[in-house]
Amino acid sequence: MSQFERIVAAFNEGRVDDVVDTATADYTYSDPITGTTRGATQHVALMRQVLERFPDRSIEIVNSWHGDGAKFAEYRWTGTPADGGEPVEMTSPP
Repeated sequence: MSQFERIVAAFNEGRVDDVVDTATADYTYSDPITGTTRGATQHVALMRQVLERFPDRSIEIVNSWHGDGAKFAEYRWTGTPADGGEPVEMTSPP
């Protein structure tokens, strides 16, 4: 299982602390919806908000690559708002 697959599985299962368990002090998370989050603690807080708002959320990795000390993934994200709104589907840009 790749690192991305491990991270996605942890998020999909609601184990948000496991997502950042190997994060370094300079850890940064960035996506097209939430922007940039610096630090593991801030990323866990963001993921908890997402879990609360979209309890059935799911991420599927479409593609991933790495280079020069950074890792990237293209993904499909789906979820239904907890308040009963319409389901959401987003795909990260390549």
